[in-house]
Amino acid sequence: MRVSTNLIYRQGIDSILRQQSELLRAQEEVSTGKKVLLPSDDPSAVSRLIGIEESLSQIEQFDENINYATQRLNLEETSLESSLLVLQRVRELSIQAANTGGNNLQGQQAIASEIREKLGEILDYANIRDENGDYIFSGFQSKTQPFSSDGAGNFSFNGDQGQLGVRIGSSRQVVAGDSGAEIFQLVRTGNGDFSVDANRTNSGTGRITTGSVVDRTAFQKNDYTLRFIDANNFEVINNTLGTVVNPATRAYTEGATINFDGIEVEISNTPVAGDEFTVQASRYQDVFTTLNNLVRELDKPGTGDIAGSFGGNYSTTGFTGVDTVNFDLAFDGVTLNVAAVPLGATDELTGDNVIAGLIAANPTSVVDNGDGTATLNGITSGLSVTFSREPGTGEIQFRTSGGNGEISSNLTLSNLADGVLDDAVMSFTNNGNTVASTASIATGDTGFFAAGAPSASFLSQQIDNALNNIDRVMDSIINTQTSIGGRINSIDSQAVDNEARSVKLQGVRSTIEDLDLAEAISALTYQTTALQVAQQTFVRIQSLSLFEFI
Repeated sequence: MRVSTNLIYRQGIDSILRQQSELLRAQEEVSTGKKVLLPSDDPSAVSRLIGIEESLSQIEQFDENINYATQRLNLEETSLESSLLVLQRVRELSIQAANTGGNNLQGQQAIASEIREKLGEILDYANIRDENGDYIFSGFQSKTQPFSSDGAGNFSFNGDQGQLGVRIGSSRQVVAGDSGAEIFQLVRTGNGDFSVDANRTNSGTGRITTGSVVDRTAFQKNDYTLRFIDANNFEVINNTLGTVVNPATRAYTEGATINFDGIEVEISNTPVAGDEFTVQASRYQDVFTTLNNLVRELDKPGTGDIAGSFGGNYSTTGFTGVDTVNFDLAFDGVTLNVAAVPLGATDELTGDNVIAGLIAANPTSVVDNGDGTATLNGITSGLSVTFSREPGTGEIQFRTSGGNGEISSNLTLSNLADGVLDDAVMSFTNNGNTVASTASIATGDTGFFAAGAPSASFLSQQIDNALNNIDRVMDSIINTQTSIGGRINSIDSQAVDNEARSVKLQGVRSTIEDLDLAEAISALTYQTTALQVAQQTFVRIQSLSLFEFI
């Protein structure tokens, strides 16, 4: 075989280049500590490494989510704990205010002032924001303030009921925030099944207990009125169905249990005829309204609503023969000109005619209830007065609704006339907290009914109701705290799992790509020597020529 000089040169250079390439490879492996530098080095290993890197990147994102969720939940828990402390203080103040024998009006107003401050505090806690400026309790509407007030005692929730879910593991998601609607707003009143109350115009000292449901199968979510016929007897009216619950008449014994439709309550102290107590299916009421109502009752005492009667016994008070009943009645900005009401054959029928005359005087404002009663709506939203005819005497009984410590009802009658001799007289009878300006009016006189001071029993009933509602809110907060604790424990557990999985994946990755440094250094030394040998050999061979031997 002929070996040309050119071939010798080419093979020598190729050998040097090959050794240089292998030396460079060895140097890169040692400098990077990796034995897989290119996909072509080990396609199968590279594929596994890509999957491992994706898993590690995902775990890193999970850990960031864990930190985010933990921070939000810790902030939420702190806010709720502060809210509990506020409500506990309000409970203490409410119990103090319930001691009506030891607190005068000035003392009650001082308590109301502190509760008003606590209301502002809990509103702030409900509107708390995280480090990003997002509202914790707004649900998905994190940039919207969840709770607001119009300054007139009305509170609104502006968020939604969404719960922010954060993925903290490949198959685990945790709720990192709760909607304030569930915690502070959608809270059932009373005992959670029904709430009780005393009518604002009660004359007696009766109070009704919170009660409970003793028979779930018989319990109906209806509204009821317990109305005292006299001091010793009462009836239970199902307002939802418009029926009287049997037995129709029940004997009253102070402190004895009262059972109907699966409900059990007690009435204490001394109610009198006409007193009413309500049992209503629980409604939703936010904690801010509960505290605001309590402040109002303590700060501006006055039941607001009034009750009483006028007229009656027409045949013995100057209404005779062809006389008619004529008078003006004013209530909350509405005046009725009741004119030419004819006398009936009996006082009862005359009373019915007066009710009809009230309706005819202003059919727009006076609603015929279809049961012999009529309701006049005032210009103030929610304020009204209902008229009914008393059996026998035919007197017109009235009871207002919608009044409170800030809105007080009053009823004025004037310009009485009988249409002939004008010698008739209309009697006035007040009831409960109501004050009557006079016992009767004659032709041309003016008389009125107005709200007087509330009874201690009524204020105590309102405080009891507020305490029940506060307890429901505290239960709601504690339940949420329990849920948060469980979620934080779940996050901590997942963080440990993520760490263990990350360590395992990093170990697998190291096995696949990490270099055996001792072996690599040995290979680098070998490649260095091999390159030197190739270079020296090339030098020796290139010096061989026939011209050297001529």
